[in-house]
Amino acid sequence: MMSDAPRRRLPRWVSTLVVVGLAVIFLIPGPWRGFEGVASTALAPLQMGVSTIADQTLAVVSTIRRVRDLADQNAAYQDEVADLQSQVVHMHELEVENADLRNLLSMKARTGPGALLPVQVIARDDSPYVQAITIDHGAADGIKQDAVVITHQGLVGLVVKVDPTSSKVRLINDLNSSVSVRLQTESRTTGVLRGQSQGNLMVIAYIPQTDVVSEGDVVLTSGLGGIYPEGLVVGKVSRVDRRDADPFQSAVVEAAVAMDKLERLYVLADSGQ
Repeated sequence: MMSDAPRRRLPRWVSTLVVVGLAVIFLIPGPWRGFEGVASTALAPLQMGVSTIADQTLAVVSTIRRVRDLADQNAAYQDEVADLQSQVVHMHELEVENADLRNLLSMKARTGPGALLPVQVIARDDSPYVQAITIDHGAADGIKQDAVVITHQGLVGLVVKVDPTSSKVRLINDLNSSVSVRLQTESRTTGVLRGQSQGNLMVIAYIPQTDVVSEGDVVLTSGLGGIYPEGLVVGKVSRVDRRDADPFQSAVVEAAVAMDKLERLYVLADSGQ
């Protein structure tokens, strides 16, 4: 026996219209008012269906509102996190500035009564054979040629060109740089430190073989020549090149200051000639 064909269900909107239409009819006075009870019983399944649809609709609307509220709350949290991150960055910069000020006080004791002018690096020379930077102060700020540039860690270089609002600084690791230095050892070895344009490395050549030079020895400015004041930290000996047949030895020195990470510097404004 063949089963009955499946009945096609009416769309929900049709059921809704029927219920609404019959409700309107029975609300109007007329002879059909007696059929209200019968109609209510007959339409009960449809009313239940409409009620279910209404409940589901309300649930969907409530869910949409909840999602919207959560999205607004999430956006507010993201703004708060971004604000806190900005505050952390600002606090870190303040800590760096405070450290610079503390270091400035200690540098004043080492460099004497001359003015220490804080400056910022604004450019670096593009040539791999030239180690130079540009700072944001110039003649209008009291910068002079041959003024010495330092950080709290040690010697950076020398001002070689002065413009009204900026200056060019040759770093001590430049090929054309030479600094009279002294090793902080018992022998008090002196020499001339020359740049190599190879990272932070420099060389002191023509050290007598009789002088004891060891890895880790501290290198300071000697004050000879009148350009660099005495006692500024230059770096440490990283390697000693010695041959018994040669009358001299040489020391490879690593700068105390990271020359590729220069930001805040100080100019000994009264040290120029």
